[in-house]
Amino acid sequence: MKMADWLKGVFKTFNFITGNQRKYFHRLIWLGCISACIPVLLIGGLYYYWLINSLTQQIESETQSALGLFKERSESILQTIEMESNKIGTSSLITESFTSPDFANDLFYHLEILDTLKVATLENRFVAEVYYFNNRNNIILSNEYGYIPYQSFKYQKDIDEILKTNQNVAWLNLPESSKDGYISFIRKLPNLNAGTPLGILVFQVKKDLLLEYFPTERYQFSFIIDPQERLILQDIDYTKDLYTYNDNALNLVFNSNASSGMFYEKNVDGTNTLYAYNQSASFGRIYLSIVPNDVITDQLSWFRSMIFYSVLGFLCIGILLTIYNMRRAYNPIKEIMDYTMSISKNKNKKSDSIIDINMIIDNLKNLNQEKEMLGKYIKKMNLSLRELFFQQLIEGDHILNNNFYSQCKEYNIPLESNYVAMVINMTNYNDINSFEDKDKPIIFFSVKNIILEIIANNKYIEGVEIVSIKNNLVTVFSFPSERNSDDIIKNLKKLSLNISESVEKYLSLNISIGIGNVYSNVIDVTTSYNQALTANKYRIYQEKDTSIILYIDDVEQSKKSGMFFYPRELEKKLLESLKVGDIKQAERNLFEFSKATSLYKSYNQIYQCFHLLLSSIIMTLEKQGNCINDIFELDLFGQLKEIHTIDEINEWFINNLFPLYKTLTEEKEKLPGKNAVKQVCHFINDNIAQDITLTQCAELVNLTPSYLSRLFKKEVGVNFREYVLIRKVEEAKNLCIETDARISEIAKAVGYSERNLTRLFHKYADMTLSQYRNMHR
Repeated sequence: MKMADWLKGVFKTFNFITGNQRKYFHRLIWLGCISACIPVLLIGGLYYYWLINSLTQQIESETQSALGLFKERSESILQTIEMESNKIGTSSLITESFTSPDFANDLFYHLEILDTLKVATLENRFVAEVYYFNNRNNIILSNEYGYIPYQSFKYQKDIDEILKTNQNVAWLNLPESSKDGYISFIRKLPNLNAGTPLGILVFQVKKDLLLEYFPTERYQFSFIIDPQERLILQDIDYTKDLYTYNDNALNLVFNSNASSGMFYEKNVDGTNTLYAYNQSASFGRIYLSIVPNDVITDQLSWFRSMIFYSVLGFLCIGILLTIYNMRRAYNPIKEIMDYTMSISKNKNKKSDSIIDINMIIDNLKNLNQEKEMLGKYIKKMNLSLRELFFQQLIEGDHILNNNFYSQCKEYNIPLESNYVAMVINMTNYNDINSFEDKDKPIIFFSVKNIILEIIANNKYIEGVEIVSIKNNLVTVFSFPSERNSDDIIKNLKKLSLNISESVEKYLSLNISIGIGNVYSNVIDVTTSYNQALTANKYRIYQEKDTSIILYIDDVEQSKKSGMFFYPRELEKKLLESLKVGDIKQAERNLFEFSKATSLYKSYNQIYQCFHLLLSSIIMTLEKQGNCINDIFELDLFGQLKEIHTIDEINEWFINNLFPLYKTLTEEKEKLPGKNAVKQVCHFINDNIAQDITLTQCAELVNLTPSYLSRLFKKEVGVNFREYVLIRKVEEAKNLCIETDARISEIAKAVGYSERNLTRLFHKYADMTLSQYRNMHR
């Protein structure tokens, strides 16, 4: 039918109906229009709401992921520079410059320091310049300018600014360095100085290279903020001072117990803004990203236009369809008559009615069965949602708002109760090859069933929730508020012992269990979980093949310990043993090093000590001529990070690092001159009690004294005479500690008179032999 004919039919229909019928007809047309528009508006609105939520969640997820990656990369760079600064600042070259009376005029001393600063610049592409300011002599040693008086130095204003600050170690945007595109890491020297510093060590880092590690999403604006709430670095390419963080938001971040999270806060201009943060656990730096709310709304402007035109189109279609249906609706008489006639002709009306009733009954039964199945499914889904809620609560991914409290009520989780978290880690899970990734769910399921069975037989335990997070099983307990915290911890320790024994018995697995503190509010579950994770880190003191139970208050003794001193003398001994190829002595020195570091019972201090030791060994290999990039490709620091106990760390050094050192050294020894120097070193060590001369050693290896002197300095790092003196002092130190020999006997054993040995020992050790013996025995 053509459109014109159809419209004629519509107008014809109007002519056959009365006035009241026509009024009713108009109402039906408007009702049809409304019925066409409302679903479109409703569905469009719901879809728009769903799209906003979906896009918001996507942006939140992308922001958090990008921020986490940004934090890991940037923190690695900043910590590397800080560790290098600490290594240089505590080196004997720097510390002795404060007491050296002729330091200002000692050219060779200056060259040694400049060489050290140059190495720090070459090894790190982010470092543009390193300079050392000696406050006592008012001079500066700089990579770029060499020796220069303070008054002539380009960054004189920066030094004045550093002296004004009350921090000994900090990242600063100094006035002159910032103009050149640098951010500065400053260290006042010495490290423990409380008054006016004797010197300053400054690393100037290229901002543009650091900015390459910032998130690249066009809508994400990022900042790095120090614990004193000062801005270290911001994403200037994107922000251009258009966006800045809100002070209220920053206060929320610093007052939060969670290491990461996100929330919404109104910006200075009143717009709602997403804040995501990630905090460095060791150094307290805040990595902050903000996403303006208009980013989401701008992306959906096309959808709003689409809804408007869709509503308009459906409205027109609805009007036409309504007119068409109304035309058909006003011819009902024939259909009614046909239906009446079909009923009158039906002879089995009664039987058909019975069939219809039975059909209705069957349908009701089916509906009832579907209802029961739906109820079970909803109950199962409710349990899964409860587990998901607990996982978000444990990891600190929740936002405190009305929705949070309504979820607690919905899942029957009391707000006020005694909550405590327990983290169970299969310590040997990553160390053995018998389990594959596909076995992880089975292992976790088995351990979870053991825990549930033990808890079921324990009348003291009431509320419990178990979730899997990464490679851990996290168990959250809730006890009535009247329970005593000490009793709770005491019972949890017994429960943990029972769990570890059962897991070891039935699954042959050694686990470690970390227990956090007891808190009275559900929002503190995150804090208890983080404490349990920290307690688990203290496996470092334990044997590697035993199950361990660690309570946070029992293991965190580092806060009560005294001042920490890095065992540098033991490090020097170990490096000397490696240089001369005495691996057995290096192993003994390593055990002494481990014993010295473990006395302070601090997980962070121990790991940083071993990282510094590894750095020193790598630097020794690099000085021998090995390619530093090839060594970094081995990811030695990553391997060390994956190790859990001191026993395992010692095994890794002995079985992995020492053989690697020996292999690289032997490969370099194939070059001309290496064997000659090594032979001379062995001769010196074997004849330490004799008066050893350069001429004597040159004849031993068939070289001229002058050539051997240059070769020795190049390969060992010190001249021949200096090395002999150092070896004699080291031998005297060993005899002081390991024997009860008199000073005169020790002097004879190293080929000196007692007077000469005392003078030499005081020069290198800055103390007498008696003082050294009393200190180390």
